Amino acid sequence: MNPKKSIIIKLWLYMTILTIVTLLFSGLVLSRVFEDFYFNMRKNEMINEGQQLLSLILGGANPAELLDVSKFINAHAVLIDRQGLIQASSNIIKFKGMAIGAKELAEVLRGNIVVHKGHMPQFNASMLTVALPIKTETGVVGGLILYSPMSSIENTVWQIRRLILLAAAIAIMISTGLSFVLSRTVSKPLVQMKKVAEEMAKGEFKSKVDVDTQDEIGTLAKTMNYLSDALNENINALDQEKKQLKNVLLGMTDGVVTFDAEGQVIMANPQAIEIIPQKNGDNYFNILKPLVKQVKDDGEYVSKEMKINGRAISVRMAPLFDEAAKLWGILAVMQDVTRERKLEDLRREFLGDVSHELRTPLTYLQGYTEALLDDMVENQEEYDKYLNIILEETLRLRRLVDELLELSNIEAGHLNIKKDYISIKQLVERVSKKVLPLCSNKNIELITEIEEVPPVIADEDRIEQVVINLVDNAVRYSATGSKLTIKVQPCKEGIIVSVKDSGPGIPEAELPFIWERFYKVDKSRTRQKSGTGLGLAIVKKIIELHEGRVWAQNCAEGGTKFSFFLPWGV
Repeated sequence: MNPKKSIIIKLWLYMTILTIVTLLFSGLVLSRVFEDFYFNMRKNEMINEGQQLLSLILGGANPAELLDVSKFINAHAVLIDRQGLIQASSNIIKFKGMAIGAKELAEVLRGNIVVHKGHMPQFNASMLTVALPIKTETGVVGGLILYSPMSSIENTVWQIRRLILLAAAIAIMISTGLSFVLSRTVSKPLVQMKKVAEEMAKGEFKSKVDVDTQDEIGTLAKTMNYLSDALNENINALDQEKKQLKNVLLGMTDGVVTFDAEGQVIMANPQAIEIIPQKNGDNYFNILKPLVKQVKDDGEYVSKEMKINGRAISVRMAPLFDEAAKLWGILAVMQDVTRERKLEDLRREFLGDVSHELRTPLTYLQGYTEALLDDMVENQEEYDKYLNIILEETLRLRRLVDELLELSNIEAGHLNIKKDYISIKQLVERVSKKVLPLCSNKNIELITEIEEVPPVIADEDRIEQVVINLVDNAVRYSATGSKLTIKVQPCKEGIIVSVKDSGPGIPEAELPFIWERFYKVDKSRTRQKSGTGLGLAIVKKIIELHEGRVWAQNCAEGGTKFSFFLPWGV
């Protein structure tokens, strides 16, 4: 900081200048007072002395002898007549001509005492002149003029001035030091307040002003300390609110973007950036500018579904107004509804699939039943064939209805899970024997790879249903003469059971959806494969009830591996 701008220096300079000006003014006044005092004192002395001389002269004394006495009163004496001409003078100096000016002479002749000071050529010095009138019964007949040098008065005044100047110099030096100390004392709390204020500006509120006086500075210090505490509390509260808002925005699954009144992005949470990323440095939020303009122009809520990067995004925008009802910003909330739209499509497809699945067996049942009732069967062999078809379609219809009911019970929470310690090894071996005929029908080689694993806590019947569903799904989509592998292996948290088929595989984009109900990957072969799209959905629900998880992945050598994880349950 510039020393010239320091409050200590400023106070010191102001106090020093004030002291110097005051002392100089006081010195001048005192000098003038003493000068006037000594002048008046000498003037009065000369008037008294002159009046004494006049008394002697009027008493009959020889004027010439009396005037010689004037040397004892340190003055020169001159007698003048009414014309101002010198009648007699002291032997100190011999005057020539008039001893007094015409104006002063006129005053003396009027009976007045005249006092004058100034330079006298006759003496070549500054003189104090006192002229007294000589009065008789007939009036003023002349005057007595006394001259006294001013040197004695001037010397005395000069000595006094020297003393005053010396005292002033000493006083200035003392006052300068005292004013500096005083300015430091007065400004110390102010400097401390400045430091505290600078720390407050940096966000530090721990420092306090340590001033305990009862004056205005003490009050200011207490006010600043209170201000520091209040600001600290308010900033902490704002910071807490900011963190809470940030956590809310970060925790939201929806994308949130705030625009200013000009349509520029103020804030966007990570979810919004994930939904609408940047590409090649271009801001993808520009795709929302038409909606922003619409909200800005209309000042109303806007909702629209948009296709962004191949995803369905629901965008809702609302204007933000200040207390003066002036638009200051726009809030946009974006939600990725791709999954919901996909599921809606799946449900629509399911309704068509279920309708067809129900219509097909019912059509067979109706057709073959009518043929039997109309005696259109020619022999027993054909009769038995019709009855077998009716039975197969009835079983197919029942299986579809059973799976629908089971899935509904699971989703409604009505499925009762009875957990106990079970051996996965024995369960897989038992399932392998059950599905062996199913594999043999398509000449599929069933391979089991079972490692030694401890028992797990689970519902044995439901886990067996899961494995059967996975194997049944794998058999349906595996080619004749291929291989099917069931594998059991332990991991740190539990066990993993996988079923690998030799089918055509599943497109990577479809993998996240195969566990959803009503979903079939191969729509063109739905009728041939006779699936309902419910088996894998049931598998997922049962495993989730066991706090496990399911997944599927394509294998490099071909086929797809369906896996599920079961925790130890202990």
